[in-house]
Amino acid sequence: MNTDEAERIARTESLYREVNERIAETAGRLGADSTTLVCECADPACTKRIEATLDEYERVRQDGAAFLLCRGHDDARVEAVVERADDHDIVRKRHPQVEPLVRELDPRQP
Repeated sequence: MNTDEAERIARTESLYREVNERIAETAGRLGADSTTLVCECADPACTKRIEATLDEYERVRQDGAAFLLCRGHDDARVEAVVERADDHDIVRKRHPQVEPLVRELDPRQP
């Protein structure tokens, strides 16, 4: 994987994470316990959705290198599945170029 592809993957997944931040924020304001989020995979054309509780979402967001993906949307070149839920996976970036960039792009980074 070249540097351009690694950066594209990191930026695509980080963009989906930004969308989910707004979705979760709105759901929380409305008093919801769960919501429908977008898959945070590297495919810019992905339109799959994930049902998750806000508690689960918050737990994933505690690690700037963790993302919510539909089952089977992981890319073993850049991430490892660390947890499986009913219809989705939680992955953690492990690629030496992707992992630091997604942490840098984390909107919750101090």
